[in-house]
Amino acid sequence: MKLIKLIMSRMTLVLALILLLWSVAFYLNLSNRLYYIVDTGLRAFASDRISEFLVSPGKDSAVQLDTAGIYTYSIASVPETYALANYGLSIRNQSEQSAGVERAQQRNLRAIFKDREDQYYQLSVWMPTVDQEQFRHEALYWVLFLYIFLLCSIIAINYYIVEKNMRPLYHLLQWIDRFDVQKKPESLDNPTRITEFQKLNQAISLQFRRSAQLYVQQKEFVDNAAHEMQTPVAVCLNLAEQFLQRSDLTEGQMREILKLQNTLRRLARLQKDMLQLSRIENGAYTGLEEVDFVELFKETTHDLDEIFACKDIRCRLEGESELKASAHPALCQLLVANLCRNAYVHTPQAGTLRIVWSNKDFRVCNTGTKALDNSRIFQRFYKDSANPGSTGLGLSLCQAICLQYHWQISYAFLDHEHVFHVSF
Repeated sequence: MKLIKLIMSRMTLVLALILLLWSVAFYLNLSNRLYYIVDTGLRAFASDRISEFLVSPGKDSAVQLDTAGIYTYSIASVPETYALANYGLSIRNQSEQSAGVERAQQRNLRAIFKDREDQYYQLSVWMPTVDQEQFRHEALYWVLFLYIFLLCSIIAINYYIVEKNMRPLYHLLQWIDRFDVQKKPESLDNPTRITEFQKLNQAISLQFRRSAQLYVQQKEFVDNAAHEMQTPVAVCLNLAEQFLQRSDLTEGQMREILKLQNTLRRLARLQKDMLQLSRIENGAYTGLEEVDFVELFKETTHDLDEIFACKDIRCRLEGESELKASAHPALCQLLVANLCRNAYVHTPQAGTLRIVWSNKDFRVCNTGTKALDNSRIFQRFYKDSANPGSTGLGLSLCQAICLQYHWQISYAFLDHEHVFHVSF
């Protein structure tokens, strides 16, 4: 998730909660204030009617309107037991009918009082609340509208401000994506007044320039070291060959020279593999071609037929579909050859090697007696005890090739077979 999306999502959640609480509190306070105004008017009107009745007592009055036509009221005598049970003043909403007058959606005040003759009376006052209910509905509508408007406006403004202030960061990330150690790095042009971004620009620009310099130095060192090592190793191998051709050597001397020759050949292979691995990791192989892996399987197994015959290994190619991928041909050949040679090393006498493929992957399977260490098999210089003469870089080369093209390589031991699976 992008940083700006994370910030806006959290900010939106907090703002929505705060504005919701404010909207609910505002609406409830507005409703309570409206009832307070209505109830205050009812109490004042009831107080006036009671005062008039006590000054000029008379018979029970029927339901009648006040002079302004706002309130409807009535005064009726009530038994003492009822009066004592309900003595005082109460206000509530009422929706029933009384004396043929519809009381729905009206605010009702009831007050019990007594005159000088200790006769109890009940004053009932009704005030229509249709206008008030309509006002509350409209207030609710406008509160919701204000909530949505404020929330959207604040989010839009905050997004604009955050996005504008984070543009230097996005510009820096784009520059990092374009950076390539194999090419001359372009200068970082990212002006900003934000101190933290200025420091970040300086730190990253400095580190990337150092990385580019180290890459050039490492590449030059590897190339020079490879050339310097090739010459003395080749000279030593040539001298060993010349010594073996001498007729005055004893049998013991010949064995020692053969050991020296095998050591020099292993050193040459190790130097070659290390140089190859360094070149792969440094991106020296940049050309892309469509490689036909089926033809590559056939060529590789044909070249290794004599080696397989030494251990009476049967090699089978199993696949009907095409298998092509865009990569460097030399790296694909190296990948297949290393997997096949590794299979030869770990296949017992009279074993079987199978190469199985589909249009998206292939497997190199060979019979075996026990599983290899899956956690270390692709580590550099890891060698199985069954093959002490190995350089320990063959499978590391395979993994480096797969990483360069974002392929997946894995190992498993299934049904007494070592299985190396490569998927594109």
